[in-house]
Amino acid sequence: MPAPALLKRDWEKDCVYLVQFPRAGCIPSASPFALKLETWLRIIEMKHVNVSNEFTKFSSKKQIPFVELNGRQIADSGHIIEELLEKGDLVIDRHLTDLDKANARALTALVEQSIFWCLVFHRSRNNDWFASEQGFLKHFQGVKKLAFQKFFNNQLKKKLIRKCFEQGIGRHSLDEVEEMCKKELKALSTILGDNDFFFGSRISTFDATVFGHLAQFYFTPLVRDNLKKFIDEETPNLASFIKRIKNQYWPDWDEVCETLKMNNEEEKKPERSTVASPKLSKKGSTKK
Repeated sequence: MPAPALLKRDWEKDCVYLVQFPRAGCIPSASPFALKLETWLRIIEMKHVNVSNEFTKFSSKKQIPFVELNGRQIADSGHIIEELLEKGDLVIDRHLTDLDKANARALTALVEQSIFWCLVFHRSRNNDWFASEQGFLKHFQGVKKLAFQKFFNNQLKKKLIRKCFEQGIGRHSLDEVEEMCKKELKALSTILGDNDFFFGSRISTFDATVFGHLAQFYFTPLVRDNLKKFIDEETPNLASFIKRIKNQYWPDWDEVCETLKMNNEEEKKPERSTVASPKLSKKGSTKK
C-alpha cells in the first residue's frame, strides 16, 4: 500500500505535526481524542505543531486526529502515543507498576468505549452548537457559513444518529444513557479518590485520556446539563481533576477559544505542580 500524501511537506525533523479539527469556541478541540493527544504532548513538552484538517482531511484509516512525524503518517491517538513512548525515551508512565499499567489499559476501554459513546449519543441529539459561535461558525463566511449551518451540520447529525444506532447506544433513551454514564463517572471518581491523578501524585497518559473525554462533558453544550451537574455535585474530585489539568497544561485555554488559533506564536508555559510534571529525559528532549 502506498504511503499517504503528507499535509506538511516542508516538515522539520522530530517535530510532531498534530492534524485535528479546527478550534471550537468553547473548547480547544471538540474531539476527545485530539484533546487527549494535544494535552499529552503538552505534558511531555514534546515539540509539536497543530495543523487544521479543515473538516476535510483524515488519516489513511479515516480517523482524526493523526500525526505526521519525519515524513510519515501515524493514525489513532492510542497508537500515536505508544509509538512516541517507544521512540522518545520519555519519563511519563515510568512510575507505573505492571498492575497500574494493566488497570490503565482496562480503564482506557471504559473511557474510550463507554463514556465516549455517551458523548456521541448526546451530540447525535444536539449538535446545533457546532454551527454556533460556541462551535465552529466563526471559521466560515458568507455562503460557506450558511451551508455549514443548513447542510453540513444536519448531515453530521444524521451520521451520528446512524452510528449510535449501529453501536447500540442509540437504541436507549436519554435517561437510560445518562444513568449508564453516571455509573461510569462514579467508578472513575472512586478510583481517583483523594489523589491528584489516577495513579497517585504523578500524571500519566491515562490522565490525559480521561481529561480529553470529561472536558467534553464539562465545557461543551449537551442535550441537558445533568451530567455536568453530576460531576460537580456527586463526583467533585473529578471536577477538581478536570480543572487541575486545564489550569496546569492549558493556561492559554481561553485565548485559544477566543482567537481559534491552532498555534500561539508565544505559547504560555504551563503552570507546574511540584509533583505532577514528568519531563523528557535529556536524551529525548525536544522542548518547544
